[in-house]
Amino acid sequence: MVPTKHVYIIPRWGGNSGSDWYPWLKQQLEASSAEDQCHYEVKPLDMPAWQIPTVSNAADYLAAMLPAERLRQEETYLVGHSVGCLAILHHLAEINKKDPELQVGGVLCVAGWFLIDNPWQDILNWMNAPVDYDRARRAIPADKLVVMLSDDDPYTTGYQQNEKLWLERLQARVNILPGRQHFSNALDPDVCDAIRDMTGAFLPPWLARA
Repeated sequence: MVPTKHVYIIPRWGGNSGSDWYPWLKQQLEASSAEDQCHYEVKPLDMPAWQIPTVSNAADYLAAMLPAERLRQEETYLVGHSVGCLAILHHLAEINKKDPELQVGGVLCVAGWFLIDNPWQDILNWMNAPVDYDRARRAIPADKLVVMLSDDDPYTTGYQQNEKLWLERLQARVNILPGRQHFSNALDPDVCDAIRDMTGAFLPPWLARA
């Protein structure tokens, strides 16, 4: 029996299950199941009140959708886009409090930020919300936290500072891709390749150079 790899996508600010590359990624991964000798089940999430995301709403929803009991039973990979990356970190920190030995299969953070240009109050609420990074990191295998940033993201022109924080706080594998803005296209082969690498299917050339 081939293994099932569960991939959950936590969307960007104002995004939903039909936004950006999420439907395309679901189609591509599920179509790659035979080649990768596994069965992908991909679920882009519709987060509650995500036009103005809050830490508390995200925490409550992910606690119900991805409790520790489910994560123990599934081989789970989490894909965050923009604010979705922070939502994942908050959730995994709480998971680690309940089960210090539990680890997900891996985490991919696309356009993940800790600092952005010209933040407004709803953004500041996320930037200032405390996260136990050590606990979150313990819930992810050592080589399975990958971050993709762009050198021309319109929201984070200081991408080098975000790169530094990902390295310092979480010892992530950070990859700077040129000209990708906020990774909001309708398809993104690099995202797909990164997940397939994380699940053990193959190593994309751009990750091999990282």
